[in-house]
Amino acid sequence: MAGYVEKTLAGGEEIIHRANFNWTYSFFPVFWFALGAGVILMFFYIQYGAEVPYEELKVGWWSAIFAGVCGSIILINHIIILVTTEIVVTTYRFVFKKGLVSRNTQEVSLNKIEEITLHQSVWGRILGYGQLILRGTGVGVITLPDLDNPIELRKIIENTKSALREDQRQRRRINDDDDDY
Repeated sequence: MAGYVEKTLAGGEEIIHRANFNWTYSFFPVFWFALGAGVILMFFYIQYGAEVPYEELKVGWWSAIFAGVCGSIILINHIIILVTTEIVVTTYRFVFKKGLVSRNTQEVSLNKIEEITLHQSVWGRILGYGQLILRGTGVGVITLPDLDNPIELRKIIENTKSALREDQRQRRRINDDDDDY
């Protein structure tokens, strides 16, 4: 199934790079799920391994099931966010799309991007993640979540912008060489 960006590519436009979330972005949802599942496993072991009757563990079981359901909801919500978010650089534009049922997109032509700001904490430098903020003409501000290797994404955007400018200069030279008779 093609994603939003593949469906909206213009003629001659190609995908240059897809940005990925860093593993740290998923740490806490996975942690809460593991915590809830761990409590259920603990009560399962207590009841069947140590042979403690259900009546003595009734409140604990309901608490464990509640924790497991909460952890599962947090993880499922996070997985939906991961699967439905696209951060893509094409030959002509930058696209940030999120949403499953409703869709929210922020797109900007590469030649309209004026500034790219990187926010990277000490932990971000150590673990290789950071946040990019793009400011563009007529677009406002696009704030991206913590991404894996944000410096590489910034470099790819700048290199693609440079190639786009060079392509436009080449077209101007070709058009200037045409003889008008």
